[in-house]
Amino acid sequence: MKRIASTILAVIIGLSLSLTCSFASGDNSNEITMVIPAKVLAECVNDMLPIEITGDKKVSGELWVKRIDTLQLGLNKISFSATIRGEDIRYTGKIGDLPASIHVSSIDTSLRCEASIRYDREKDLLYVKPKILEEGKRGELMWPMLNALMGSKEFSVEIQRLRPIMAKFSNKTVTIDMDISNIFTANDRLFIALRPNVKTRNTQNLR
Repeated sequence: MKRIASTILAVIIGLSLSLTCSFASGDNSNEITMVIPAKVLAECVNDMLPIEITGDKKVSGELWVKRIDTLQLGLNKISFSATIRGEDIRYTGKIGDLPASIHVSSIDTSLRCEASIRYDREKDLLYVKPKILEEGKRGELMWPMLNALMGSKEFSVEIQRLRPIMAKFSNKTVTIDMDISNIFTANDRLFIALRPNVKTRNTQNLR
């Protein structure tokens, strides 16, 4: 369920804010690559938190991601620790092939998480496949519950188009549209490949 997977999706959703924290560098092709260090990305995501991750029909109560730490970006892989807090959490569903009913009055724990990512340029979708690597203190019940909800599912995040850049020079208006051609991670950095499309319009009044 997408809302439950927000523990990991929050890292990717932070993309929209972290663009303002980025710098651009040109290469030898027709693309511009934006590079976001893991530390900067983590700060931007934490500015967005807390975020509620309940909402699945199998879960009731309030469950929040309060903070992420030790964010690491490998080759199309993201790992981090998430601090999770909740009140009156009830889960009714299955763990494995067995029916389960779990009630936790309060939760204050941390989970070590990992996700693989891939970007579909044609659909403007970023696909995230999360999993929980290990539980923190008092996470004995949360770990199987979250794993049961996420399983081996791949979730999609719709990437919004970037706003065009406009500039005026004398009697001309230049508009630059930026299409995202790829998103990937490596070496503790998030890379966003952009393909610019430049249009020029004459704004001089004709007499």
